[in-house]
Amino acid sequence: MSSLVYLSLLLIVIGLYGILVKVNVLKMALGVILMVLGVAGLVVAAGSDGTSVVAISQSVGLIAVVGGSSVVVLLIVTAVRLHEKYGSLDIREMRRLKG
Repeated sequence: MSSLVYLSLLLIVIGLYGILVKVNVLKMALGVILMVLGVAGLVVAAGSDGTSVVAISQSVGLIAVVGGSSVVVLLIVTAVRLHEKYGSLDIREMRRLKG
């Protein structure tokens, strides 16, 4: 396997750690974007034959990055609105969101 595959898997693992362990909403959003970049790297690596990358693989990787970035922007906007309402970005303090 190439180094791009290893780097992509490392990004996915770090992003998953950020989503599962961190309690700050912005850090969780950073974990999501790291996972998106890791998946895009895997897509590009899958379309590579070692020396060059197929154009369709690059296109799908770019679409994955743009789509994931738009999701993260929505998460950040939601985090800002939650901070305005609750005064904190800690999800443990936002238990009042239930029903």
